[in-house]
Amino acid sequence: MAQPQHNGIRLPKIWIFWISVAVLLVAMLYRYIAPMPYRSVIWQEAQANHLSPYLVAAVIRVESSFRPDAVSDKGAVGLMQLIPSTAQWVSSKADHRAIQTGDLYDPAVNIHLGTWYLNQLLRSYQGNEVLGLAAYNAGSGNVRSWIRQGLLSHSTTSTTRVPFVETKNFVHRVLFFKTLYRALYGFFPVPGKAPGI
Repeated sequence: MAQPQHNGIRLPKIWIFWISVAVLLVAMLYRYIAPMPYRSVIWQEAQANHLSPYLVAAVIRVESSFRPDAVSDKGAVGLMQLIPSTAQWVSSKADHRAIQTGDLYDPAVNIHLGTWYLNQLLRSYQGNEVLGLAAYNAGSGNVRSWIRQGLLSHSTTSTTRVPFVETKNFVHRVLFFKTLYRALYGFFPVPGKAPGI
C-alpha cells in the first residue's frame, strides 16, 4: 500500500525558492539601481552634521551619480557638486581653513563640506527638506524670494509649487532616492554608526 504524501516537505522548498529570489533581487538593486560607494564616509559625515545618511547619499546620487570627478556646466565640482566659491565659504566657516578647487575632487573633503552646507540650509528652513534641498539646488536667495512671493511656505511638503523645473525635479528625485536608500540600506547600517532618519 502506498504511503500518503506529506505536503510539509514541499512548503519549505517553496519558501527557500522565494527567499532566494528576494535576496537576488535585493542584491541586484544594491548593485545596479542604488549603489552607495563611500558609504562609511557618508555615514560619518551625516552623523557629524545631524543628517540622514540616506538623504546625503541621495543628494550625491542625483548630483553626480557618485562620480568624484564630476563637473557641471555651472562649474560645480565633485560628488556633492559644490561651487568652488561656496565650498571655500563653507570651509572657512566649518573648518576655519582655505581650500583649493582641486580639493573638491577628494570624496572625503567634498562630502564633509557638502554635508555641513546641507545641514546649514536645512536648519535655516527648520528642517524642511523640500526648502533645504531647493536652496541647495537653486540657492537660498531664490527660495527666500519664492517664500516672499507666496509660492512656497515654511510648511511646504510638496515639490509641486517649486517654480524652477530643474529644482523641482532635483528635490523630487533626491526624496525618492532617500526613500529607496533607507529601504535598501536601513537593514545593513555601517557598524558603529547610527543610520539616521
